[in-house]
Amino acid sequence: MKPKVILRRCDEYDPDRIAGIISEGLTDLGVQPRGRTMVKPNTVIAHPLYFAHAYTRPEFLDGLLSALKRHGDEITELSVGERCGITIPTRYAFAEAGYNPVLRRHRVRVYYFDEEPQVEVRLESPPALRPFIYVPRSVTECDFFVNTPKFKAQPWVKVTFALKNLIGIQDDKHRLIDHDYMLENKIVDLQQVVSPGFIAMDGIIAGEKTMLTPKPFSLGLIVMAVNPVATDVICSHIVGLGPDDVDHIRLAGERGLGPLDLDQIEVTGDVTLEEARARAEGFELTLGTVEDIFNSPQSNITTYAGPPPGSQDYCWGGCPGALFEAMQIIEVMQPNVYREVRPLHVAFGDVRDRQIDASPEERVLFMGDCAAFDGEIAGKPVHVSSTYASREQRDPLHAKSGDLLSKIVKFFWLWLRHRGKQVVRVPGCPVSVAENVLFVSALGRTKMPYLDRHIFVSFAYHYVIFNVVRFLRVTLGELFRR
Repeated sequence: MKPKVILRRCDEYDPDRIAGIISEGLTDLGVQPRGRTMVKPNTVIAHPLYFAHAYTRPEFLDGLLSALKRHGDEITELSVGERCGITIPTRYAFAEAGYNPVLRRHRVRVYYFDEEPQVEVRLESPPALRPFIYVPRSVTECDFFVNTPKFKAQPWVKVTFALKNLIGIQDDKHRLIDHDYMLENKIVDLQQVVSPGFIAMDGIIAGEKTMLTPKPFSLGLIVMAVNPVATDVICSHIVGLGPDDVDHIRLAGERGLGPLDLDQIEVTGDVTLEEARARAEGFELTLGTVEDIFNSPQSNITTYAGPPPGSQDYCWGGCPGALFEAMQIIEVMQPNVYREVRPLHVAFGDVRDRQIDASPEERVLFMGDCAAFDGEIAGKPVHVSSTYASREQRDPLHAKSGDLLSKIVKFFWLWLRHRGKQVVRVPGCPVSVAENVLFVSALGRTKMPYLDRHIFVSFAYHYVIFNVVRFLRVTLGELFRR
């Protein structure tokens, strides 16, 4: 049978209307929630003022939970679980997203994936990048997984729909492993961790251009399905892309996880695919490299993107995208930051064949372990060697924590070490969005998002709670298990 993708019209965030549509979708697809049922939204970052369109909305979550409870005769535990992005405690993101009143009202269990033990899951390798991967214990123990993504553009992999949403089932220290030019392969590997039970996508107000600070786009759709590949194929066609244009969709199809051909997918609902395409007319994607984005008269940041180790000529899933997302975060707080930032030159990958035209007073950052350069900058010889460790040398078992405090300590150590020097080498694979924010803010003399008055107090409060709970549940738990 052809996998079915349901497109339903919904122009407002009315929880009752959403609950009715999703309840009908569950019936139409013939799926029954059962046992430990876990809902996984996309809450990569959330704030009602700065990041209002980056996450699955609370009204959508409210309606979804109501629908699941209507079909919940076989549910033994209903929960919501997530790991947000850029080293922010997930409990902070849930609070800012407005989830907590919804979760209390529905009396569901909450799993903050960054506050629980991570367990090993064996993968089919090859074709997987690694023979095993680490995910939260609660994910491996769930019986019915409800994937609840946000319909968004994504500058690293073009779009983020059902397949990409599974990146959020990993804690930071494991999430960044292979988050490089092989990111799209990793996205497909993650599909082995949990079987799809039901997909309900928030496309009422979609997010265009980027994933952390997307521009709102009134799409007025709820997308429902079971097969994530079929879902992503249809959603890609809605925004004018084919599966061959999005590597992780193509790879998932080639591994037999779902069809890539429109003729092999049944599209139903009260919106046709052609009507959905018309609704999405003008939807903006970010398809260019950092050199396309930054190297213009409107930007004081000049970028140099060389090839990473491997066969690709650009690291789509790594450091360059992290710089772009960092600048987008700062831009929502400082709208003219591209012009107001002090001149910076930022290099990625092997740029030994490039000329870096920086004046003596302009700082130059070499981002990432694979950065390499051999030449002159401002009349002085500069040699930067790659310190890239092969994939086989990076063991997930011994991955280091991605805690924000450790990133701040790393930043200050590098800042002091390079004080008074023009060239700064920033290690990492990849250098995270959070670290890019720290370096651009400090060296470019821009606003520091972590110190923003709308963020700092709430962030600090939840950060303390997060560390206390993590210590009690994870650190002490590991000691007792030994």
